[in-house]
Amino acid sequence: MTINLMNKTNAVKGGKFLLILILVYVILSVLIGLIPIELIELLIAKTVMLFTGGKIVFQNPVLILFENYSIQISYLCTGLLEFILLTSALIATQGITKEKKISGIVGAGIATFLFNVSRIVITISLIENSSIETIELAHDLLFRISLFVLIAGYYFVWYYFSVKKSDKK
Repeated sequence: MTINLMNKTNAVKGGKFLLILILVYVILSVLIGLIPIELIELLIAKTVMLFTGGKIVFQNPVLILFENYSIQISYLCTGLLEFILLTSALIATQGITKEKKISGIVGAGIATFLFNVSRIVITISLIENSSIETIELAHDLLFRISLFVLIAGYYFVWYYFSVKKSDKK
């Protein structure tokens, strides 16, 4: 009887987490949709150019022109998807103070931005030295791995330090 009650309690907690996660995700997606995506793509492109050079063409999606090729900075390159999902998970997590959630969201924004800029810079460096097949494979793998590593990894680290007792006596 006790085990069954614990499973039911965990199921309710999990369901609540999932419901809040979905609700917050939808709300944040709508709110982010109000911002012209080109401005966010432009910010990413300008940051990438600090490491790679190139020339920006402001359009949707934003282009970075190089001597022999160009790349597009699209919505998926911005990290907004990862950031919205991470923020939704942080907000949906129960038993964590507002302050730790807010600092987690700020950290998620910084981590997502830096991670995506790094991913794009690595991809550009591969473009200059690899075949098209290698570039496509690396781009797809980097994107998929970054989704998982960034979201799951960041959430795990944030949660671990958020529930860890701050005073060890």
